[in-house]
Amino acid sequence: MKQPQKFFCTCVFACAQFLGQHAFAGEVQAEPTTSPAPAAAPQSAQEQSAKDQAMQQVRAELENTERRWYGLMRVRYSNSQLLSVGFGALFVEQPKSENCATGCMLHGWQFAVEPGLYGLQGSVGWGRLAGETGQLKHFIPTVYYAWAFRGVVLRTWGDSRPIEPGQTFAGIEASFSILRMNFAAGVMHSLSSHSPDEWLYSGSVGWGF
Repeated sequence: MKQPQKFFCTCVFACAQFLGQHAFAGEVQAEPTTSPAPAAAPQSAQEQSAKDQAMQQVRAELENTERRWYGLMRVRYSNSQLLSVGFGALFVEQPKSENCATGCMLHGWQFAVEPGLYGLQGSVGWGRLAGETGQLKHFIPTVYYAWAFRGVVLRTWGDSRPIEPGQTFAGIEASFSILRMNFAAGVMHSLSSHSPDEWLYSGSVGWGF
């Protein structure tokens, strides 16, 4: 009688283990697979204060900055216009407290018109210069160092040999000045359909910027 009792106990123990494992697996599957996202940490007072200070600094800089313009002039000798005199302006944003009477650094958009013996040139570009106005408030006669890249349009007239008169050219020009001496070089293409001069390579030396 001991063997049937032992066999019966073994069967009961195996069934209990089997049922227990299935019940545990069901509980595990019933649990959610994803945990909720942690709540964002509240912003510290120190971080908020730093942001407020930065915004106040930007606001103060904008309030203390104004738009200004400065007149420029250039006299030069070139192969495209022979002798020409250019008048232009540089538009910049500057602190209100800054004064260019004794020197300053400027950068901004530059516009110029330059009539000459053999043509008229107009230009628009971006430039940077170091100079001073002296006693003149909005004119810079003294340019210590400057450079600019400009888009130019040239209309020729007169006996502009070796370039035929009555032509229109468009292109780019690079200008560089140091201690008031100016050097410029450019390349332009003719806009006329029956032009004898398709390309024009210009070079010049002069005074100003």
